[in-house]
Amino acid sequence: MIRISLRAVAVAVTAVVGALSLTGAASLTGAADPSGASPRSVPIGPGALTRNPLYATGAFRSSACTEPARRADDLGSYRAYLDDLLGCLGRAWSAKFRQAGLRFSPPRVRYITKSVYTGCGQFMASYAASLYCPANKTLWIMLSKEELSDPMGFGLFTVVAHEYGHYAQDRAGILAEFERRSRTLSGKRVLDLNRRIELQADCLSAAFVRSVWSSLGRDRHDWDERVMADDGDMWHGTTRNIRYWLKRGWAGGGPRVCDTFRAPASRVA
Repeated sequence: MIRISLRAVAVAVTAVVGALSLTGAASLTGAADPSGASPRSVPIGPGALTRNPLYATGAFRSSACTEPARRADDLGSYRAYLDDLLGCLGRAWSAKFRQAGLRFSPPRVRYITKSVYTGCGQFMASYAASLYCPANKTLWIMLSKEELSDPMGFGLFTVVAHEYGHYAQDRAGILAEFERRSRTLSGKRVLDLNRRIELQADCLSAAFVRSVWSSLGRDRHDWDERVMADDGDMWHGTTRNIRYWLKRGWAGGGPRVCDTFRAPASRVA
């Protein structure tokens, strides 16, 4: 789920409160190409959606990403868990952007425990586990009472991977082109474009999860349960299409299979 100022659900209210910490994988900043080649400019225009350099990078390389133990109602253990996950995501995406010849640095991250204003609207504690706000390049992660009560759940892992996919879209110029087009499109066409954004993030998150799956020590049931969990809506696509793109990302392994912008309308309905 992404929040941008154009969406009707974004509501501007109070300043940020209840933020626990700011964290990130600082060691990845810059993500210089070891070959010494200068990074290319972020793509703009229609090509940012359909000919993005990320699509030519192939599969994510298999890597280790263990899940530190969490304890119910223990914020410290959840923060340690998320710090590790964000490190895994940062390394995986840094490699993708390096292969694409694009600059990369990790997003800002805020862990919160109550409703806050994110810069893209109000983030309610009951709304979602995480969201990405392009306005301040920040990944917001909600550690609600419900989330803290389920230390064995896999949902937090996959939702954060989805939102990190939105950050990757932002760094690659995809969200900028989405916002530019959204200013002039009619309602139905904006919804179509928004679904392509969301379904691509689903596909990207699945590709990442597959690349670290062997190190997680989880049963395949955890992933199958994730695939079956989402109900579709007009912003995110039908349940059938959400499952299609999750399965496609899992099977294909990288951004190259996640070009939702050239997919037929039936696959992004």
